[in-house]
Amino acid sequence: MRRLAGALILLSLPIVFFASLMLGRYPINPSFVLKALIYPVNEGLAQSVPEPVLRIILLYRLPRVAAAALVGIALSSSGAALQAMLRNPLVSAHILGITSGAAFGAALAIALLPWNLPIEIVAILFAILAFVLVISIAWSWGRGSIVSLVLSGVIVDALFSAMLCLVKYLTPDPHRLASITFWLMGDIGQAAEWKDIERMSLIILPCTVALLLLRWRLNILSLGDEEAKALGVNPIVERGIVATICAIMVSAAVSYAGIIGWVGLLVPHIVRLAVGSDNRIVIPYTVFLGGSFMIMADDLARCLTSEVLPIGMLTTLMGAPLFIYLLRRAGRVWR
Repeated sequence: MRRLAGALILLSLPIVFFASLMLGRYPINPSFVLKALIYPVNEGLAQSVPEPVLRIILLYRLPRVAAAALVGIALSSSGAALQAMLRNPLVSAHILGITSGAAFGAALAIALLPWNLPIEIVAILFAILAFVLVISIAWSWGRGSIVSLVLSGVIVDALFSAMLCLVKYLTPDPHRLASITFWLMGDIGQAAEWKDIERMSLIILPCTVALLLLRWRLNILSLGDEEAKALGVNPIVERGIVATICAIMVSAAVSYAGIIGWVGLLVPHIVRLAVGSDNRIVIPYTVFLGGSFMIMADDLARCLTSEVLPIGMLTTLMGAPLFIYLLRRAGRVWR
């Protein structure tokens, strides 16, 4: 049963990716989609594809679907890593203040800093600053224990959330304020440019590879500090490395697509129920399911109505009832 579930998860990403290129206000024939994907390699095969259809696929839908996959991979894999590292199935990037720090940095760049300053750089800087504050607070009174990390994350998250509200209040330009408000709802369309996808890829993909290489160490960290030390692992250093990787990849996703909730919390739970709690398996499967989950959510956001819905709102509406159901079943996986 687990092998079947794992196979379905692995196949979900390429299937959903391809199907999403056909969906939209103007449905496109699958053969046209296939020929358009081959176009960069062999232009002759795409000669039968109408020029408007080719442009819709290559310039609009393909970058949007690719951006959704990258954002989903970043949020879900970081959530799985943080849950394993902190031995708490209810944490995500929010718990370490990473998301709120990145959101504050991006909002500050949009509202008060020059337009030519890259938003993702400011977001990453403040995400790392939030993480450093969490580590500093946790180390000062709890020697970096799991409880101290979680409580410090709650404090820092509240601090940056309040500062974000202050930035919105002090924004002098109503157009910038509207941009911040819409951005905070989450929107994949903001990242659906090839130049933005290249920048995200340079950050998210190496971080994802790093988590895949460290996935067996997450199993050791999930045993507890004493067991990890007995196996020759320094849990504080290992947590710092994993949390830094997660901070960088989440801040990159947030700076381009805004705040998108529940993905990093929900997807790892689905994977653990499907294939078990071994992080050597959970992390790679989470990468695939996170990408396909975000693509499907974006498909709903742009196909449900004539207007594109904020995807952050949609993932919350989708995630909350599903998570209630998963909570009733997930207890045995974490015992």
